[in-house]
Amino acid sequence: MNKKTPSKAAGERDVIIVGGGIAGAALAYGLAGKGCKATVLDAPTRTNMASRTNVGLIWCQSKFLHLPEYARWGFMSSRLFPELVRELEEISGLHVPVNFTGGLIPVLDGEDFQKRADYIVKLREALGEYRGTVIERAELEKKLPKIAFGPEVCGAAWCEDDGVIDPLALLRAYRAALPRLGAEYVQTLVLDVAPHRDGYRVSTRDGDYFCRRLVLAAGLANRRFARFAAPDLPVYPDKGQVLLVERLPMVMPIPVLGVTQTFGGTVIIGFKHERVGHDAVVAPASVATEGRWAMRVWPELAKKRLIRAWSGLRVMPEDKMAIYSRLPGHPQVSLINTHSAVTMAAAHSRLLPDFILGGDLPETARGMTLKRFGFAC
Repeated sequence: MNKKTPSKAAGERDVIIVGGGIAGAALAYGLAGKGCKATVLDAPTRTNMASRTNVGLIWCQSKFLHLPEYARWGFMSSRLFPELVRELEEISGLHVPVNFTGGLIPVLDGEDFQKRADYIVKLREALGEYRGTVIERAELEKKLPKIAFGPEVCGAAWCEDDGVIDPLALLRAYRAALPRLGAEYVQTLVLDVAPHRDGYRVSTRDGDYFCRRLVLAAGLANRRFARFAAPDLPVYPDKGQVLLVERLPMVMPIPVLGVTQTFGGTVIIGFKHERVGHDAVVAPASVATEGRWAMRVWPELAKKRLIRAWSGLRVMPEDKMAIYSRLPGHPQVSLINTHSAVTMAAAHSRLLPDFILGGDLPETARGMTLKRFGFAC
């Protein structure tokens, strides 16, 4: 796609989005659909930051019982995905590999099986609807007949609202669609953000940009950019590590959490969340535990070649729930921080633009502001 080169004489924009990963791109796409031509400022990198360190799961099941509104928000986003992908492919001209086939969590013992069954019952009661259950091994084998599961696998948790998408293809499609909708995507390093007159100045390595409305969607960098209004933003780096196994014949039409076959045939192993500061170095002892677990689930992997291992840092709010908020004292600035940028992409595109433009948050997301951390906003 064509990437604009910033100039010193950049004029005022209606909306600037700082951060062009999946979260920022999804918001810009949604705003363009409302007729608002946002400008996305994204740091040039050889990789795509958090967008490259996830598997691409659209994942709603078996989580957030203690945060039912956040669980409901995830399901809302999942159900918006099919229409969004069709539209994105049409506008961008790019294919986005995706499977809306449900998702599975393998279970290795009877105690865990019962715990997951009880959790699902409680989650269904909290949400009023939950299109999933636990299934015995025989049914799991029917769903994935080409995988020889290990002897410890006794079944799985199953949810039909889950799926998997190629995260980099999704990001490419968003970015390709933006200029076709009149939005800008600019690669430049953002240095600072500050109030300026009745708007905001975004200082970049290539010059200054000015806007009336500002969106901070820069992941962990939001802690630095939001300091003028929120000196101690309650987010932290969440480390994930993954192993990549050589390309296999396609045997997994339904994604399996923790050991997922990609659309290219390779297998990504990884599921841990670690709070270790900004240490992004692969820890062999830690990632090896995930490999051993994967071989218990799918013993055939023990015969395959490990291609590489890598790690990355995701952004994680302190209470694990997304932050969608105005900054204290700055109603024209929206803060977006979520570790589930892929799962929530459809909700970000379809349900958040009105909030960015000054409206209220959707009812389901109204408890996700900075107020829950004691900020006045």
